[in-house]
Amino acid sequence: MCTIKLYDVMEGKDFPMAGSSLYDIIRENMNSSDKITIDMEGVSSLPSMFLNVSIGKFIDEFGFETLKKKISFTKITKLQAERLTDYISRYKR
Repeated sequence: MCTIKLYDVMEGKDFPMAGSSLYDIIRENMNSSDKITIDMEGVSSLPSMFLNVSIGKFIDEFGFETLKKKISFTKITKLQAERLTDYISRYKR
């Protein structure tokens, strides 16, 4: 299992760069880890410009089912969970 601390990935970067960095880390760990956990502690917002180049790009490349199987979130607030659920449901249409 691989755990990615999203706060550390985002620190000092603008949202598109942080999203791209997250995607790259996920991609690097796709084959070596059964499950990738994204730790949301300390993350205050998830704008579309971040999600498009991370989660959206992942869905484009690997599909929604792979996202559900491989990626989980921990230390996630209700608001973050709602944001991600809304983003993913709109993205897969």
